[in-house]
Amino acid sequence: MNEKKLLKLIHNAQELRNETISTNSNGYNYDGFDELKRFILKKLHSPLFNDKNAQIIANHFDEILPLIVMSNIDIIFLYSNVLIKQPGFKEKFKEGLKKYPYKNCIHCIFYEMNICLGTDEFNNFIDEEILTIFASQNLGFNCCDIFNSLNEVNQSTFLYLLVQYKANIPYLAFEYKGNNKQIIYDNIDLFIHNSQNLYTLMNFVKDNPVALSKVKEYIDNNEEQAINSIFCETDKLEKITDSDLKEMIKILILEIVKNEKVNFSDITYSGGGFSRIILIGDKVLKLGDRWTKTFPNNPYIIAPLLRQEVKMGNSSCFIEITEKVDTSERPTEEELYQLYKKLRDIGLIWTDIKGTNVGRLKKENIIHWNEELNPSDEVLGFSDRRGSEVLKEGDLVILDADFIYDENDPNISYVNQVDINKSFSERYQKEKNEQIKTSEVLNQEEEIIEEETHGISR
Repeated sequence: MNEKKLLKLIHNAQELRNETISTNSNGYNYDGFDELKRFILKKLHSPLFNDKNAQIIANHFDEILPLIVMSNIDIIFLYSNVLIKQPGFKEKFKEGLKKYPYKNCIHCIFYEMNICLGTDEFNNFIDEEILTIFASQNLGFNCCDIFNSLNEVNQSTFLYLLVQYKANIPYLAFEYKGNNKQIIYDNIDLFIHNSQNLYTLMNFVKDNPVALSKVKEYIDNNEEQAINSIFCETDKLEKITDSDLKEMIKILILEIVKNEKVNFSDITYSGGGFSRIILIGDKVLKLGDRWTKTFPNNPYIIAPLLRQEVKMGNSSCFIEITEKVDTSERPTEEELYQLYKKLRDIGLIWTDIKGTNVGRLKKENIIHWNEELNPSDEVLGFSDRRGSEVLKEGDLVILDADFIYDENDPNISYVNQVDINKSFSERYQKEKNEQIKTSEVLNQEEEIIEEETHGISR
């Protein structure tokens, strides 16, 4: 094997990466080092010089591993079993891990290696130092593939390392082997004081009353850690980096907690397409982004207490506060149509028509706060106001108003609801045409009656 050619190809790949970094076009799914890939695969596949070639490649794996991406992951998938037999490979592998540029994808290497080696050989290769490298990188949810592929002993080691490095541990996503779940229960104080996200820990221990009580007590008595845990939740969708923006959101959360008279441990979360949804008492706080930032205010959306895009430094966040509604009972298609029709009657088109976007009011659709508030439509980011009806308790209301448009808007998006939009639109137009015809007939009848009345009077 020509070692000089290997080194030249490694150098060329490194130069190519530097070029793509300078143009912001690099990434695990975008990088491509085809010449290097073909050369390595060819040399490892050679039956005559397999071990000799593998040793040369292993000697430089600290430089090769940072160049492993989606397009050449086959090197790991096909030949890990050959490479791990080479003297010095493990040390080069560790050095390469430390330099790996795409931390959010580093678990892919681990996953492919596990498939190639098989569970037993893979776990024999993994040692505490390798697990320490992973634990120190705070991989969040991406460490699940790593944890779930480990045997009971390695899982136990990895758990302690994750808490040692105060990683954001996705407790509920782990597949615990043996008695490893009990490690968390038995060492709950250790995990409490070193968890980035206390809410994921609280959800994990909900079946253990003693551990749950301790986590709740800590959350309620440590406001700062509770707030930081909330930001861990929002970071899953929209990472907020500006300290002033974080401080503003913190003050907002404290005000809602005070208004609702709840504890921090009462706060729960829900998913969202563009926002992370935080449930605090009867209030719903959405942090993230909006598809439709401005549109006409109307009676058929949940009345917002706050609805505003806030920009500070290099960060921005769309913040919305509304009342919680009842979503336990899904609406019928007829109910959805009647809601759609009401919006059409005031010149609006709602395109994201689905049961998960609506709920039933628990109280009148107005702002509910401990002092009177009446924000203007402009402050709430609305272009104008249409309709004056006030929906009552039990009425169906739209929760997610991302796809409400003026009927004359040239940029209406029908998202993934094309069929139901077509059906509702056709029905609405048909009903409108029938109303017009009925109105014309009535007008004609009135004219005939009026003419006959005039004739008799003469």
